[in-house]
Amino acid sequence: MLSRSRDNLSRTVGPEFGKELGLRDSDAVLKSLPDAIVVVDGDACVRWANDAAERLLGESAQAWIGRSALDLVHPDDVPMAAVSLQSVREKEVGTPIELRVRSAGSWRLVELVGANRLADPEVGAILLSIRDITIRRRWEVATDQTARFRTLVHHVASLIMLVSAEGIVESASGALTRLLGLDQELVEGHPFAEIVDAKDVGDLASALARALDAPSWQIAPTTVEVRLVRADGVSVPFELSLVNLVDDATVNGMVVSGHDVSQLRASRMALEELATRDPLTGLLNRSAFERAVEASQARPRGMKLAFAFLDLDGFKEVNDRHGHEVGDEVLRVVAQRLLRAVRDQDLVARWGGDEFVVTAQVESDAEMLGLVRRLRDMMSNPLEARGECHNVTASVGYAIWKPEDTVRTVINRADRSMYEAKHDREAAEIKSEHPEP
Repeated sequence: MLSRSRDNLSRTVGPEFGKELGLRDSDAVLKSLPDAIVVVDGDACVRWANDAAERLLGESAQAWIGRSALDLVHPDDVPMAAVSLQSVREKEVGTPIELRVRSAGSWRLVELVGANRLADPEVGAILLSIRDITIRRRWEVATDQTARFRTLVHHVASLIMLVSAEGIVESASGALTRLLGLDQELVEGHPFAEIVDAKDVGDLASALARALDAPSWQIAPTTVEVRLVRADGVSVPFELSLVNLVDDATVNGMVVSGHDVSQLRASRMALEELATRDPLTGLLNRSAFERAVEASQARPRGMKLAFAFLDLDGFKEVNDRHGHEVGDEVLRVVAQRLLRAVRDQDLVARWGGDEFVVTAQVESDAEMLGLVRRLRDMMSNPLEARGECHNVTASVGYAIWKPEDTVRTVINRADRSMYEAKHDREAAEIKSEHPEP
């Protein structure tokens, strides 16, 4: 494979070119080039490298034959290199990129550009031209503030773009590739909206308009959260900050910076879940239930707010006989039954221990009694926990919200109603077991 690739490359350069230079063949030209040349196949496996590549890598090219070229790249730069290799398959010449490659135990900064010759039957490979720019970049950074700034922007973790007043991406930092897997060349010159989730394009347009309307002396940026679309089609939430520098002769555009807020959003949701949900059953906890009821005071005319209070009968015996793990599973099963028994707009909460509360909007007392009957019947069947059936039922009380009520006062009335129902049922059971003579 190595000799075939080298012969094909020699034919690509052409024998006449070698003769004009007085060389035996063009293979000598390839081997003598000052820039590193690495040949890879369609899967990015190394097939050949010239002498300059060996000097850059600090080891024989034979050590890399058959290995992925991405193994040469610094781990932080692998996404950018992978996208570049992917995009060069769709072009004749790829977009030049800067990245770090392994060199004798250290890292060198290089400029890499690929040439697609996969369709050429004489070559059938991708040619990577790699130039070591480590020293040059050090001199540029040491003597030129512009070069220093460009290097910092290119490697900063956040996405940075220059967007025109018309919403066209004029330039983008390397984070565009690292974070979204997008080729900078394919994004630059196109509307910013093309890489924004369709549902968020309106929000972006509004933010761009606000940023353009902001006075030039305003320091605070315009912020917006939108989802940007990765190369694989997945939408990722980004928080963007837009600074209007359209009137600045040097910039003449809007500077847009952004960072991925996926983890932040997940953390917020987790904290919200902890703050509002009962950790065992996943139902609303007491404080979240009270806030939700207070927020639901606006109701359609003629509707009443009904409260049902449930206390489990037989739960203590399950806990005492089978242990708390089985008891906890029983509570989770009860919670799922309650959720199935109510409508999506109804509220279900674990009030504490083996007590639960349900609230629903009803039109009449008959509808409220129907809800109570449905909840009680739902608990009349044995439930399964940890492979065993348990006879756990529920006593249910109810109350209707009055204008002067608070959540606690109406719950207290429903609680008293529940105890009356429990007492009446126990009395009826005793009477049934000991009928009068």
